[in-house]
Amino acid sequence: MKRIKFRHNKYSPGVLYILVIFGVAAGLLAFFGFLTISGMDKGPGYGPIYFREHPIHAVYLIFALIPIFMLFPTWIAKKIWSHEDQEAYIDLYEDYAELNWNDRKVHIEKGELDIKIPKPQPFWYATYILKIPQYRIVLVSSVKENKEKNRVRRSLDIAIKELSIYKKI
Repeated sequence: MKRIKFRHNKYSPGVLYILVIFGVAAGLLAFFGFLTISGMDKGPGYGPIYFREHPIHAVYLIFALIPIFMLFPTWIAKKIWSHEDQEAYIDLYEDYAELNWNDRKVHIEKGELDIKIPKPQPFWYATYILKIPQYRIVLVSSVKENKEKNRVRRSLDIAIKELSIYKKI
């Protein structure tokens, strides 16, 4: 028996996508709220006095705030998504492997595993989809581990490579 420990992100990429969508929607609402409260949404004659005298500065401000209200919530979503890791391990035996993650134990017979790597992959995490007859498991590499150790190969990458001998032929 050989045991391989690895770290993975607690959340799947789907959670990140939902957080980004909510973050961008909140950014748009905050941008609209800023325009409404300042009075700039009614036109150049209704905003603050400074912007009535300098309307080009109002235009610059509006277009400068759009990326800020879009990127800041997206950055927050990424931070929330990547802040928590979990540890898991794989026990490799001669004819089978056991994957232990999220308090679950999955038995993988030799020849019944299918490993998919979605394309395109972001540069700051890697996603692996493990398919066996009873399960579809999505594992995402640890973003914190990548930052901490500045490794070329993360522990999940090493574990998947070792698990690949149990793939379907």
